[in-house]
Amino acid sequence: MKNVNRKRIFICLLIWWVLGGACHLTYGQLTTPPEMTPSARQGNSEYTKTIATLEGILQSTATLQEKLKEKERELQTAETEEQKTRIINEMNDLAKRLGMLAKDFESIATGVDLESFTARPRKSFDWKEEIQDVLGPIIEEMKRVTARPREIEKSRSEVTYYENQLSLVNNALENMKFLKEQVTTQKLKDHLSAVEETWREKEKESENQLSIAQYRLNEKLKEEKPFVESVQQIVRIFFKSRGRNLILALLSFVIVYLLLRVLYRFIYKVSPLHKARKRTFFIRLVDVAYHILTVIGATGALLLVLYISGDWVLLGLALIFLFGLAWTAKQALPFFWEQVKLLLNLSTVRENERVIYNGLPWKVAALNLYTRLHNPVLKGGMIRLPLRELVGLQSRPFYKDEPWFPCQENDWVILADGTFGMVALQTPEMVQLVLPGGSRKTYPTIEFLRQHPNNLSDNFRLEVTFGIDYRHQAISTQEVPEKLFNVLKEAIAKRGYGDALINLNVEFKEAGASSLDIAILADFSGQVAKEYDDLARMFQRIAVDACNMYGWVIPFTQITLHTAESPGKDRTAE
Repeated sequence: MKNVNRKRIFICLLIWWVLGGACHLTYGQLTTPPEMTPSARQGNSEYTKTIATLEGILQSTATLQEKLKEKERELQTAETEEQKTRIINEMNDLAKRLGMLAKDFESIATGVDLESFTARPRKSFDWKEEIQDVLGPIIEEMKRVTARPREIEKSRSEVTYYENQLSLVNNALENMKFLKEQVTTQKLKDHLSAVEETWREKEKESENQLSIAQYRLNEKLKEEKPFVESVQQIVRIFFKSRGRNLILALLSFVIVYLLLRVLYRFIYKVSPLHKARKRTFFIRLVDVAYHILTVIGATGALLLVLYISGDWVLLGLALIFLFGLAWTAKQALPFFWEQVKLLLNLSTVRENERVIYNGLPWKVAALNLYTRLHNPVLKGGMIRLPLRELVGLQSRPFYKDEPWFPCQENDWVILADGTFGMVALQTPEMVQLVLPGGSRKTYPTIEFLRQHPNNLSDNFRLEVTFGIDYRHQAISTQEVPEKLFNVLKEAIAKRGYGDALINLNVEFKEAGASSLDIAILADFSGQVAKEYDDLARMFQRIAVDACNMYGWVIPFTQITLHTAESPGKDRTAE
């Protein structure tokens, strides 16, 4: 009973503190009394319901107090220790129930959730003390955010529990009523009446508890707002306090990071050490340290803003996020170390060397967080890559006369698929050819390289094979090549290609199946590369004119047929 009185005094003091306007709890656990709307104030039914519930509590309290007095009298007359122990336990139970009724009475009368009012942050957790300081506010915040749905669910569970309990009590009373009707002895009937009286009290008590639980549930449900309004209120509250802190922290991170990056670029432009063509290892080491300190400084600014604002929940979440990031980075530490070696110019790819990336040769113009690769003969041949793209590649020193691409724009090429045309455009993604007649053909750059382009724009050789009949066998190795050479030399000069002709050679090539083949080999400079097809046709035409001039016969292809009817004879068709 003394404990009950102490609790009541403590609760009264707390209520007085609230009415004085001085209550404030660390994590916002205080639940303020629900505001009554004008329509609610005018509704007498709500007050009538509340008063009826309070009267029921008082009646139950009076009943329990009478029982407690009876137990006190029984305790004075008890003879054995077992009886005294049983009576004391029953008295403690009654005192506990009286305390709960008193607490319910004050809660309903004041409209204050006393459990939330008297709640305090937990003093200890299962984790170590260092982790507890970080996780404690986060857990309390989660509890606060989910408090309302949990309270509603708790009230519903209580209503269900007391409804089931009341159902059991009603069943018990029905059973006892049936038994009393069947009993004939007065003594047994008196005992059943005593038990029935006890269960009547339990029925009344269960009804009171059910009424209290329903009242609490109705009050919680009345406070519910439409979904849109609830979302708006949550957003408003979030950006008023915690959201503001989050935005300021993120802004501080971005601002500090950008300022340090701008400072780095300024130093990079004005520093004579960075202007040098070749950066030393010390300069690279300073750059790596600067990049690391930039991230650390920006992160420190974010944490400092959260610390100054006193937002321990966001600060704890930020620390947990950073811890998770560090734990994840541990798995990728070898990959990060390779990138650091690249920045220090100590890895397999080095600055001012030649590297193959996506099948194309590139010069490593600058090794940095975003590396620049350059191909001087490609239009748009400067690309910027994140450093991680170079991990696993190899570079090598190159010579000044090494080609960076098989051709340049305006060069004439022949591809493996027979395409002949002028290079109109070449980029890291595609190569476009202008074909004779003006049409255009486009290849992906890698596919263009797979066609093994033959560049005609420097010098090129035109090779034509021409055959004469076997009847001229006696003059085929000397006289025919000499006369054909003179005819070709004169015709080439007459048609204006003499200046472009570098070398001309006419030789006996081979004795073919049906002709004696003469090879015409002509080397031209690249200035007549676009005439490649015209020159090939011109050589064939000149060779035919020479045959007509000197009476050389051009043979048909001879095919030997073996028939099954006369295996000993051959039939030849020309």
